[in-house]
Amino acid sequence: MWKDFKAPVAVIAFVVTLGVAMAGYSLYNRYLIEKPVQEEMSRVPGVQEVEINRENHKVTVTVTMEDMEDFAPSYRDVDKLAKERFGEGNYSLEIKDTRNQELEEVYRGLQLYLYQGIANNSFLWLNQEINKVAREHQLKYKLSVDEDNLYLQLHKQGHYLYEVIKRGDDNSSEPAVGR
Repeated sequence: MWKDFKAPVAVIAFVVTLGVAMAGYSLYNRYLIEKPVQEEMSRVPGVQEVEINRENHKVTVTVTMEDMEDFAPSYRDVDKLAKERFGEGNYSLEIKDTRNQELEEVYRGLQLYLYQGIANNSFLWLNQEINKVAREHQLKYKLSVDEDNLYLQLHKQGHYLYEVIKRGDDNSSEPAVGR
């Protein structure tokens, strides 16, 4: 039996089988998992574009958001869809905005206030401090909070910055990407 065994033929068959399996898995992911969730996320109010990238078993969902009065509900809807589809902890959600240097600098200046407000659950105080800074820089803002996140948005002259900061022990930031 082993005398008729042809190693090169077996290796080629294995490589072809592996290639077909990997291509099938890739098509399955793209058309039965990613594309439907991408289309579903695109239907969320305020969402302009959705990109889904996989790298090393981690999914990155990048969502381009419109300029809107309150982006938090749309963020929560997109996050819920990602959690249902990819599982908790298996994805990261990035928000694209149209921030400029001024909005970025204002945000950096607010970070101590933001994290102190989260640490002390002092959201009325935080809102007052952000209001002072917003008036000083002549920009509009919205601050909202839920049990999981703090949402900050800054608006000035057609540019907007969206930030989501996790509450709780972790206090890690999920920065909106909009450069």
